[in-house]
Amino acid sequence: MSQNITEYVQQIVAKLTGNNNLLEQFKKDPAKIVTDLLGVKLDGDLLQNVIKAVQGKLNLDDVAKNAGGILAKLKSLFGRK
Repeated sequence: MSQNITEYVQQIVAKLTGNNNLLEQFKKDPAKIVTDLLGVKLDGDLLQNVIKAVQGKLNLDDVAKNAGGILAKLKSLFGRK
C-alpha cells in the first residue's frame, strides 16, 4: 500500500509543480484536487496520508529552493561567487 501512496504523491507533485493555479487550488481544497488529479476516490485515511505526503514534499521543495537562494546571497555578501 505504501508503494501506491508513493506513486500517488509523485503523480500529484509532478502535476502541481510549476502550475501555480492548481497549487493554489490544492492549498484551498486538497482532497478535491487529489481526487481530481488521480481520477480515483481514495478512502479517508489513504486520502489524508496522500495529502500530508504531498504537502510535506512541496514544503521540502520550497525549503530547498529557499536554501539555495539564501546560500547564494551569503556568498555574495562575503565576496564569493
